[in-house]
Amino acid sequence: MTPLLDILTGWLLFGGLVTCWGAITGRWLLVPPHDIGRSISESHAEVSLGVAIRLGQMGGVTLPVALSLVFLRQLQEFRDPFASWAEDAQLLALGTNWGTTWIFGFAASLLVMVTFLSLKWTRQAGWVIAALLTLALSVFPALTGHANGTEGLRWISIPGDLMHVSAAGVWIGGLTLVLLSEHSWRKQTQSPDYTLLPELVPVFSRIALPAVVVLLLTGTLAAWMHLPSLSALITTSYGKTLIVKLALVFVVLLIGFLNWRRITPRLSDVHGPLAMRKSAALEILFAHAVLLVTAVLTRTSPMDH
Repeated sequence: MTPLLDILTGWLLFGGLVTCWGAITGRWLLVPPHDIGRSISESHAEVSLGVAIRLGQMGGVTLPVALSLVFLRQLQEFRDPFASWAEDAQLLALGTNWGTTWIFGFAASLLVMVTFLSLKWTRQAGWVIAALLTLALSVFPALTGHANGTEGLRWISIPGDLMHVSAAGVWIGGLTLVLLSEHSWRKQTQSPDYTLLPELVPVFSRIALPAVVVLLLTGTLAAWMHLPSLSALITTSYGKTLIVKLALVFVVLLIGFLNWRRITPRLSDVHGPLAMRKSAALEILFAHAVLLVTAVLTRTSPMDH
C-alpha cells in the first residue's frame, strides 16, 4: 500500500467515526425531543434530524470500507513472501490479537451501517443502538494504535484515546451537521433570508465547548505518555508530526473561538449568517487536515528517530 493510500485509509477511518458522531450529536444533543418547541422549533428540528440520518448513513457506509482497507494495510505489513495471501490473511485474522480486535471492529462497523440505514423503521431504538455501536467502535484506534502499547498505562491511555476520538467527533461532526442543516433548510425554503443558524449555533456552542476541553486534556495526556522526553518533539519523526498537528489544532481553535465570540453575536444581522457559513466551513476544512495528520501520527513510532 502506497504511503498516500496508507494515510487516506486512516483519514477515512477517523472521518467515518466523526461523521457518525455528528449524526449522534444531532439526534441526542443538538435537537433532542425534549428541546423541540423551546430552543429549536419543530420544523427546524425535522430538517436537522433528516440531515442527521443522512450523515449517519454516510458514516455508516464509510466505516466498513475503512476497516477493510485497514486490514489490507496490516496484511501487507504482516505478509510472508513464502506463503499465500489467503494463508497470511487467515493467520492475521484468526491467529493474532490484532486480528481478533479487527474482527470485532469490522463486525461493529457492519452493524453501525445496518443500524443507520434502518433508522426509518427502528427509530428510537435504532438511534440508541447506533450511539452505543459508534462509541464501541471509537475504541478501535486505541486498541490497534499507540494507546495499546503504553505498558502499565493502558488503563488510562485507552479510555483517554476513546474520549479524544469521541470529543473530536462531537465537535467536528456536530459542526458539520449544523452547516448541512443550514444548507438543507435554505434549499428547502429557496430563500437566502431563511436561516437556521441563529437557533442551531448557540445550542451547538454549549456542546462544543466541553468537547474542546476534553479534546485538549486527552490530547495533552496522550502527548505526555507517548513522548519519551520534551526534546523528542524536535528530535523524532513522531514529535515533528505532532508539532504540525498542534499547529493545525491551534488554527482550528482560533477559528472556532472567533466564530463563538465575534460571529455568533452577529447572527441576527443581515451578513452574520453568511460570515458564519464561510468561517465554519473553513474550520471544518482545517479540522479534516488535523485528521489527516493524525492518520500520519498513528503510523509513526514515538521512538522513531
